[in-house]
Order: sequence, then structure tokens, then C-alpha cells
Amino acid sequence: MTKEKMIEILKRVLNTDADLNFLLKLEKTELETLVACVRDRVEQFS
Repeated sequence: MTKEKMIEILKRVLNTDADLNFLLKLEKTELETLVACVRDRVEQFS
């Protein structure tokens, strides 16, 4: 999965139109970790 795709996933999960392109500076593995953490946290509230 590309970094851009992961950022789009984060935008959908966070329900935001904010510019998150600064996250492109992260390594792919760091971004994958961030996406996984956010998903886990969101699922806990569902």
C-alpha cells in the first residue's frame, strides 16, 4: 500500500479534509504503525 493511500485511509477514519501530507515525511513502516494505532483506537469506541 502506498503512503498516499494510507493517508487517505487516515483522512476517512478521522473524518477530516485537513492537509495531512506532512505525514509523507514518515517512513512507510512508521505510517503503517500510525494507521494501525488509529484504527485500533477507533474500533475500541465502536
